[in-house]
Amino acid sequence: MSQSGAPIALNIRHQLPHRLRLDCPQELSNEQLLLIETAVQQLQPDWLVRAAAHRRGVVVSSQPEQRLCPAVVAGLVDTALRAPDPHGPAAPPTALQRLLGQSRQGSIKVLMALAIAGWVLPILPGTPFFLLAWWLGWRPEPEAEPTASAEAELQPALLQPST
Repeated sequence: MSQSGAPIALNIRHQLPHRLRLDCPQELSNEQLLLIETAVQQLQPDWLVRAAAHRRGVVVSSQPEQRLCPAVVAGLVDTALRAPDPHGPAAPPTALQRLLGQSRQGSIKVLMALAIAGWVLPILPGTPFFLLAWWLGWRPEPEAEPTASAEAELQPALLQPST
């Protein structure tokens, strides 16, 4: 993105009364495409925006009875490309995402219990349950590193002369 005030060189590749294709000098990121789409949707809600030419261009189209003004569209695209990167905190998880995460954790616990029971009981196979829990995201907790006192216990004691 260009942070300077100079306009970015946009080339009109193809133009019809209801469709305009612009080529950009650099590949567009997802954020840039979203900014362009938002800017165009605010101006005209029925206009459609999509990436073109391996994300090095944009196609803006409208209903056949509407006409696109190339200067307006090029100005919107230029403004969106010169905008600073949008940064901010991540959106909190939705209620559905929280529910799915909780159900996944519950499923992991049940599958691990069945896997342990399957290794104890000869009738119930444990490996499929273990593999399903692994697929859902269960990983063993990393072992804590031994403390200095545990290492000292493993060291041979100094021989003290007996008295």
